[in-house]
Amino acid sequence: MLRASQIAGLHLPPLKKRGGERLPPILWVLFCITLSSSCAQRGPVSGEAEPALAPGTDGARPAALILSSDPGFIEERARQAYQTGRWDVAEGYYLQWMRLKPADDRPWFELGNLYAEQGRLTSAERAYREALRRRDDARTLHNLGLMQVKLGVGALREAQQRLPQDDPARRETHEFLRTLLETVVP
Repeated sequence: MLRASQIAGLHLPPLKKRGGERLPPILWVLFCITLSSSCAQRGPVSGEAEPALAPGTDGARPAALILSSDPGFIEERARQAYQTGRWDVAEGYYLQWMRLKPADDRPWFELGNLYAEQGRLTSAERAYREALRRRDDARTLHNLGLMQVKLGVGALREAQQRLPQDDPARRETHEFLRTLLETVVP
């Protein structure tokens, strides 16, 4: 996620709105959200037990993707692979879980978190949208918002670098970025 130290690296001088007005609260809220250290994590749905480790695994990392028709087993294997940094294996399990339970939002949510962790922001955004199509959930919406803000800031930074120095859009982009960043790093 976007951290204050990453934002502060721009070294943009403070910008106040004309007339000394304060920045709109929505801008402050948007960037406070981005300061969260990571995406929200979802626990089990109320009344749902945490899945047990697969028999005989002793908490060991999966050597390879294991095909199964048990969604609980696949979910646990995906979680283990994710927690041990075996993201390619985790991704395979999330995709398998989706095929087993196509109406379930959880594999999409977890896949979004996996993609976000890898910096695959467009894929993360798409996964969170799919999760929201299946279930309206505040944590999923939170993570989707983080991805959208991060993608937007990245696009504005790239636009600022690519636009010619004398282009009015470059100046507008610079001022907008400075305003946004000022709300995060006062």
